[in-house]
Amino acid sequence: MTDSVAVFSPGDRLTDNSTGAVLPGGVAYFYDAGTTNPRTVYADGDLSVTLGTSVTADALGYPTSDGTTRTLVYTGTSDYKIVIKDANGVTVVTHDDVKGAPTTYNPGSQSVVAETPVVTKSLNYTVLSTDQSTVFVGNCSSGDVAFTLPSAVDVGDGWFVDIQHAGSANQILIETVSSQTISSGATDYSTVMVLARSGESVRVVSDGGNWRVTSHSPPHIKNAQGIIAVTDRLTAPPGSEVNGDIYLISGSPSGGWSSFSAGDLVQYTSSAWVRFTPLEGWRVWVSDEDLGYTYDGSSWLSDSASDTKAGIVEKATQAEVEAETADKYPDAESVKYSPGVAKFWVCINYSAGTPSVAASYNVTGIVDNGTGDLTVTIATDFSSTAWVPFALGQGSNGRFVSVAPAGRTEGTVRIIVENAGGSSGDPDSLFVGGFGDHA
Repeated sequence: MTDSVAVFSPGDRLTDNSTGAVLPGGVAYFYDAGTTNPRTVYADGDLSVTLGTSVTADALGYPTSDGTTRTLVYTGTSDYKIVIKDANGVTVVTHDDVKGAPTTYNPGSQSVVAETPVVTKSLNYTVLSTDQSTVFVGNCSSGDVAFTLPSAVDVGDGWFVDIQHAGSANQILIETVSSQTISSGATDYSTVMVLARSGESVRVVSDGGNWRVTSHSPPHIKNAQGIIAVTDRLTAPPGSEVNGDIYLISGSPSGGWSSFSAGDLVQYTSSAWVRFTPLEGWRVWVSDEDLGYTYDGSSWLSDSASDTKAGIVEKATQAEVEAETADKYPDAESVKYSPGVAKFWVCINYSAGTPSVAASYNVTGIVDNGTGDLTVTIATDFSSTAWVPFALGQGSNGRFVSVAPAGRTEGTVRIIVENAGGSSGDPDSLFVGGFGDHA
């Protein structure tokens, strides 16, 4: 359906406004309102039969399509101007800003779509009152981006915007003016709210005096941590905090946290600390400790294993095994460093005076120096000569076994075997080992 209106009622003629006389051969010229741009008019209400931009009257003053064929004249919805001249081209009358046809509303063919513009910002931006219902996408990859809200008093109750963190790093800061606050439920963010990770978004709505968070979406799963990222466990603010940093109050709070409670989580927002009271089942990861904690309803329990619960066991270094450091546990490869573990051992059998290795650990070989005289070579040396050897002989010739004078080095030990008479003799078997500190 085309919206149109008749310029002249049926039977109307072009006349001189001052005398009322008809204007035979008069011409009506049509223009867009307020301009000299010619405007096309039509002979039908569907605006399909063109008359051009003017119509000429017949001898009796009736509008015609060709000078003789009388016609109605139609135009569309926009305003127009009409200039009527006599047959000599003298302007008789001009009418400007004449209303066009009203627009017909057809609810069956139209739908209402709310305007929700999406705008990306990579620099600090002061939100305008005209930004109502805008979705702001903050690209903070190159640095923090601050969105300063307008006065909640000025924009009035119900005014809102959506703000989303869309950067690969850094933070989005949502700031207020005139010390107005941002709150969500019982959580008061004071004058600044921080969006810390990509994908995190909020809707902030004015209540006429301050700002309320009515929706808060978490970060995208690909960027989010499964638990809350905590910078450190402290009892007072560190003094070097960064916007968005979260801390766990590990003891009796003091300083800027004195009004909070032990076990609370607190987040820094550049102007104030925001408090979060944990619920049973909450989990955090403390970056400074590389350790997780779970809240059991009354206290935070570390993920470390103990005598009473399973948990994370941290592998001990060689030095920690040697020092028997508490709460550090050696694996199968590093248990050899324990002070109570032999660093080498060897079982040697003799046949017709010839020794051979039957079994060993950390031994590269043996040397037969003669009857009752043998040297063992250790694979991984001791750190010094201050280590303790042991040796046992089996058989009648192996009753007396000793370490030869100056026969102990970091990597070897020389063993002397004597019989009951004090003479050198080869035993049936010889067992040698040592305790000490590995190199």
